[in-house]
Amino acid sequence: MREIMALLGSLRGRNRSVRPSLLPLLELRSAALTLRSGYGLAPTGVGTVCFVAEGRPGEGTDAEIIAGLAGDSVRRNVVIHDALGRTIVRCWRENGDLGWLLEDLVDVNDRLAQAGFVSWLMHTTISFAEVRDMRHPTLMMVFRRERGTFYPYAPRGTRGRDRATELKIRSSLTRIVPMEADIGRWRPV
Repeated sequence: MREIMALLGSLRGRNRSVRPSLLPLLELRSAALTLRSGYGLAPTGVGTVCFVAEGRPGEGTDAEIIAGLAGDSVRRNVVIHDALGRTIVRCWRENGDLGWLLEDLVDVNDRLAQAGFVSWLMHTTISFAEVRDMRHPTLMMVFRRERGTFYPYAPRGTRGRDRATELKIRSSLTRIVPMEADIGRWRPV
């Protein structure tokens, strides 16, 4: 399978190998099967890479330009800024193809790291929703690159979170992908 992905990546202009710190991100494909069968959740096709850019967000910093151009050569990523000064690169796949979405997210992370912005990277998220209502994400799998681990974030309402669901999902995915054991590090995104 990796050989096929490497071939497809080279056809898309991605000839470099994936850094070891990003390999767990690609393993999320296996976890998606458990989320679908155990919780009725499927990938929405939307993911983000969040970082804090030096200088003022929106000024077209080198990091923002690199992030906007990474991934699919046909579709450009959307670069937005939040009220906390973070830069968020939104990648998407209209057909919900998790494999290609993860490749795009890895590419954004990798290009930023190769350009010297690795210390700016905060997290990468992948959205999941109930199969019967794909328009409203109910879970985000959050990947912390510096720790090489995931944690689930299940928002509830405008400020709350569903901690019970998060703990169940962590328990279900522990043997599939590296999960963050310290729930004190599970930050809202």
